[in-house]
Amino acid sequence: MMENDDKLIKNFMLANKHEIEDNGFSRRVIRRLPQQAKWLSDILSVICAIICCTLFYIFNGFEILCQTISDIVASQTYYLMSDTNFQSLIIATVVLIIIGVQRVCSLKW
Repeated sequence: MMENDDKLIKNFMLANKHEIEDNGFSRRVIRRLPQQAKWLSDILSVICAIICCTLFYIFNGFEILCQTISDIVASQTYYLMSDTNFQSLIIATVVLIIIGVQRVCSLKW
């Protein structure tokens, strides 16, 4: 039943379709929109960036950022050092030193 109704509506619309000539109106509108929209987008981006930088400065963003990074590094260092086998750490260091020396020796002077 629905398919039949859809077909009837589609046939009716196709039979009564009227083309309206716009004499280039649509083309002119489309040409103007992106430039104005881009200009407005650029202005809004600059305004938002200025507001964000101002708020970052007002609320001591550098201090908060440095403290957060410091806390993350300290907690990760503590977590990694608490379960570290120092013998494995020494072996890894020696291997890295040997690889580094081999790389330096293989360079052509």
